[in-house]
Amino acid sequence: MRHTIVIYCLSLFYVASCLDYDGWLQIKMEHTLNCKTEKYCPRGSISLRSIRTGTAVIEQVNFNKKHISELKDLADLDGFYTIRTLVTTSDSKEVEFLSSVKAKYFLGSGLSDVINAWVLPNGEVMAVTFQVTNTSNGNVLEATDAEYEINSKFYVNHVDQAPVPDTATYIQKMEREREAKEKGDLKDNRPFYAKYWMYIVPILIFVMISGAANPEPASQPSR
Repeated sequence: MRHTIVIYCLSLFYVASCLDYDGWLQIKMEHTLNCKTEKYCPRGSISLRSIRTGTAVIEQVNFNKKHISELKDLADLDGFYTIRTLVTTSDSKEVEFLSSVKAKYFLGSGLSDVINAWVLPNGEVMAVTFQVTNTSNGNVLEATDAEYEINSKFYVNHVDQAPVPDTATYIQKMEREREAKEKGDLKDNRPFYAKYWMYIVPILIFVMISGAANPEPASQPSR
């Protein structure tokens, strides 16, 4: 089944920002159901001509009797339904990601899921995640001759990279502080107790011990 979905560029830190990079994105999806002798077999694909402003075209297989039966077996064992995604962009080689969800949750959702691609500003895909949001939609799926359509929503999420410290600049700063301290040019602006705590604490401990060892005698009641 083929769907065309408008994608949204979501930023974790800046709502108005989006990707600095633009290019095509291809995601092949594989799962572990009805695979015969292979560990993973095709579930579908997601194609984007433009990561920044394009639309996602999702093509997926329909679940048949065998799919539903194996999914129910996993649910009975409290097992996981696993998806493997193989991601290719216009500037990178194929990268593999794995994501899993409890089989009973996917079954309870009526085969509805949300797929997120997490993309750095340079266009590099750092993760593809698969999750189920509605685990009790009331639809009961039976292992019959009927086929069931997978209902997927897909989002591209922009992840801003944290700034990387400049090692050379940091070393130079530490060297300048050390030289200034050796010359006496670097003032210590710490509070008094922060600078001399190693002298204050032993005195306080001595006073406390002395007071505990020599308690004052109780005063005699007046007659």
